[in-house]
Amino acid sequence: MHRALLILPAVLGIAACANGLPGETPASGMAKFADDPRLGEPVASICFASYIDGFSMNTRNTVVLHEGRDRFMVEVFGTCPDLEFAQSVGVAASGSCLSKGDALVITETIGGGTFGPRRCTVREIRAWDPKATAPEEKAQES
Repeated sequence: MHRALLILPAVLGIAACANGLPGETPASGMAKFADDPRLGEPVASICFASYIDGFSMNTRNTVVLHEGRDRFMVEVFGTCPDLEFAQSVGVAASGSCLSKGDALVITETIGGGTFGPRRCTVREIRAWDPKATAPEEKAQES
């Protein structure tokens, strides 16, 4: 009986960590935003590479770059763990425009120490409209 009581919390803990059905891979990158009306059409490049004035919604493989009123979601190849906790995001572009194959330059600060810069290669760029209604906002309106 005591052995069963010790095993039960472990089984419950493992079950709580499971996401979805076995064999299913959770969506990542821009695929997480496939049904999100804020995600726009792909763009070949963004030509404010040296004038980024902010960023938001950063995850391990996506970030929304800001320049004035313009917003673009950028996805990097694979994962870029530092991107999720970035304190600054810059670009390393071959010209004045950021395109596929160029890189984001990430710097992270933890506990007073600065890590980076680290480079993450750009996989895809799409327009981002922050004024479009997000999926969860639409569900609440109904």
